[in-house]
Amino acid sequence: MKLDKALADLLKKEHVFHQMFDVIRLVEPDCHYVCEVQGEGGCHMTNETCFSIWGKKQTCSNCVSKRAYEENRQLVKFEYVNDHYYLVIARPVKLETRRYVLEFVMDVSKQFTPNIPDEDNFVMNLIHELENVSSRDPFSGLYNKKHLQKELQEALDQCHKSPDHQDEPLYLAIWDIDHFKLVNDTYGHDAGDQVLLSVAHALKKGVPKQAGITARFGGDEFAILFHEKDRQKCEDILAHVKTVIDDQKYNLQICNETSCIHVSISYGLADIHTAADPSAAIHLADMRLYEQKHKIHNKE
Repeated sequence: MKLDKALADLLKKEHVFHQMFDVIRLVEPDCHYVCEVQGEGGCHMTNETCFSIWGKKQTCSNCVSKRAYEENRQLVKFEYVNDHYYLVIARPVKLETRRYVLEFVMDVSKQFTPNIPDEDNFVMNLIHELENVSSRDPFSGLYNKKHLQKELQEALDQCHKSPDHQDEPLYLAIWDIDHFKLVNDTYGHDAGDQVLLSVAHALKKGVPKQAGITARFGGDEFAILFHEKDRQKCEDILAHVKTVIDDQKYNLQICNETSCIHVSISYGLADIHTAADPSAAIHLADMRLYEQKHKIHNKE
């Protein structure tokens, strides 16, 4: 076809790209890519999305190709997936009267000079820092909802695709602070923030890194995605953290006065390994949380 030949002619002029990049592909502005360039210069037609190469199910929030198309200029980004760093160059091109974006993807994980003891690797450290900042909730310092959903997707993919993990449990806990709205309404939002930070600190301290990741899910909601496969050990961690939080006194400074209050926290724990996606997994844990709250309220 004409497009195939036009693309091949373009790449033939710049054959060095075949030697430099792991993947070269032609992308449309709607994020579907037309074809992937083959080593001999032709291209393999496809109906896939450009973000599927990163194992994602929706358009990247930092889609460099969309920006390159809209701004009609070459742009570059780093992408971090499965412990690998990729350099992505997006270049607008015109073929057969239509505009596309030509993407060049290179795995650069092994191309950084290893760190020498007592000597910083600026580029690698910068990438790690950017990744860390984008995955954290700036208020609590815990992981954010976006990072939790990413980790959930990867964990569920492993459960669904790997025969060794299909029958293994995968535990997710959702927490929230009981009657938190009442704290805000009675003592003000500054007092509520003090409580949120104290709860976040207790969760961070009480959940070992090897046991799982802790995230602020939103508002007064928190989540723990466990690496631990033993349900009783998960329950023990949750019960210990709940006891610490429930027994804590909060000395709130309000209008130059000190008020002592107690808050309690509730959680729901669910085995989510059969969940279809992160939303379904969160719904399962939410259901366990509501069941737990219902039991508590019935006892009151």
